[in-house]
Formats: sequence, C-alpha cells, structure tokens
Amino acid sequence: MTDTSKPAYFIACGTSLGGTPNPEYGKRAMGVAAKAELKPIAGGMIGDSVKVLEGELPAGTQFLVVEKFPSMAALETFYYSDEYQSAIPFRKDTVRMDFLVAVDGISEAELEARKQAALASTPVAKSK
Repeated sequence: MTDTSKPAYFIACGTSLGGTPNPEYGKRAMGVAAKAELKPIAGGMIGDSVKVLEGELPAGTQFLVVEKFPSMAALETFYYSDEYQSAIPFRKDTVRMDFLVAVDGISEAELEARKQAALASTPVAKSK
C-alpha cells in the first residue's frame, strides 16, 4: 500500500541534444503536471549548481532536476498517464534522459519518530 501522507520525489538527469525544444511537449505535459501537483524544488547544470560529490553520472550528463509530488501515487499517476506519455516523444529530439528515478519521501510523523529514536539511543554525557 502506498502511503499518501508522505511526498515522493522525481529525479531526472539528462543531456541536451541541441536544437529548439518542441513546444508540444510543454503543452501536453503542463496540464497533467499541474493536476498531479508537481513542484520543482531543485535543479541545474552539472558542475554549476549541481555538484557530484561521489561516484559519477553517465558520460555527457548535463543537468539534474528534482520535482516533488504529494505522494508516490500522484507521481506514478502523472508519469504513466496517457497525457504525459504522449508528451515524451516531443522531447526526444532535444533531450536524452540518462535516468528518471522515483523516490518515496519521509512523512512528518516518520521523521519525528526517527528523531525521537535517535535521541533515545544517544548516550547521556557522563558528569565529571
């Protein structure tokens, strides 16, 4: 069962192939993105506003974007929708997607439980 009380994140990493983006992609993708409550939260060019700290991205990768959805169900509904799937061919001439990843977020309740567990397991400093 998908927990709808926690967000999900869509991470897209890709490379520009040059050329002018096809406006049809935006026309088709924007409406379904709005319905899914997609919120861009981070992104940029590799080496500029995106720093790889360990490991390496696929050769030639130029950008990484992180988008937030209210839940994994909303993210999957967006991605697998007929509307979004029909938009994908309109970006393929100008963008190569190196990878697309969906990641479950952490709910506020789960975050608080983890915090409390960490505090409970922290040894109390001994008095001198």
